[in-house]
Amino acid sequence: MIKQANYLGIIVKDVAAATAFYRDTLGIPVDEQESTPGFFTQFKLNGGATLALQPNVETPDDQPFQPALLVDDVDATYAAWQAKGVQMIDEPNDKPFGRTFLFRAPEGHVLRVYQYPKQ
Repeated sequence: MIKQANYLGIIVKDVAAATAFYRDTLGIPVDEQESTPGFFTQFKLNGGATLALQPNVETPDDQPFQPALLVDDVDATYAAWQAKGVQMIDEPNDKPFGRTFLFRAPEGHVLRVYQYPKQ
């Protein structure tokens, strides 16, 4: 079950320049603890959603954004959706932010599914 659509990664060519725009011009504070300077910037937003800037290292077809859906169990979600014929881009895998996989929606959009790391 999808808990939230709470992540929007914006694919950019120059993370540093884009970070300066969102931070300095729009006034959104950077979450320094969750960012990697020059490669990935995550911003602090109220309400639990995440806005991030990232290069296109995983999303096929030069898609300009990467939305993500939070679930309780990535592996169960993957198995259920795969059984229903959802086009999977990769298999569940672990990243610093949690367990995840990518899938393609019917019109070609690639979305990420993830769960927070188990503690």
